[in-house]
Amino acid sequence: MQVSFPYPVKIQASIPRLTGMRFSPFTNIDGEAFAKPSLNGYWRLEVTAFARQMGPQLALSSFVTQMQAAGATCVVPVVTQFRPNDDAGRMLAGNCLSPQYTFDHVGFASDPFDGFTLRAAASHRDSFIDVDKPALSQLWPGHYITLGDRLHQVVNVSAIEESETAIRVSVMPNIRGDHDVGTLVVVDQLRLKCRMEQGDPIGASIEKIKISNLSFIEAF
Repeated sequence: MQVSFPYPVKIQASIPRLTGMRFSPFTNIDGEAFAKPSLNGYWRLEVTAFARQMGPQLALSSFVTQMQAAGATCVVPVVTQFRPNDDAGRMLAGNCLSPQYTFDHVGFASDPFDGFTLRAAASHRDSFIDVDKPALSQLWPGHYITLGDRLHQVVNVSAIEESETAIRVSVMPNIRGDHDVGTLVVVDQLRLKCRMEQGDPIGASIEKIKISNLSFIEAF
């Protein structure tokens, strides 16, 4: 079951944490322990959501209940404090933590910035992607990107043949699935397909603003 993220619930904090990149330590014949690397990393997303007044509180309560269903998934908007510049050299979405999430549970209010696209096809398990970008835009280590409904964090960036508009971007975790040349690399309207591990229900109380701590894990 696909559940929509509740509107107009606001996100106070969003912390993605990459886990699953190491297996249990391996001990060799000499008794020395080594970390076994894994290519199966996945995201855990800790979200603090708040709802003001009746409509948002009903939406948030309904969302927590729906996500208890077996196999329920949700594409969760991922907020971040810093984003790349647009083609005019200004930071996308200004000082807002996230672009506006629109009415009636249907997604973002506008289309994502279309300045970043794949320069070459990306394959499943690739550790980097080649990207075309505007001359005044730049990805930095620490930025997040989305391909499809999968979240990746930029860990290294280098120019391709000293170009101003072509870059090679190393990401973690490795690329999920295959993506064709020209595929949009989303840098502002970040999202992640998740299941909910735990969510604080909200009940009857005198507070006008009610807060729920939500814990998500990436869904495959």
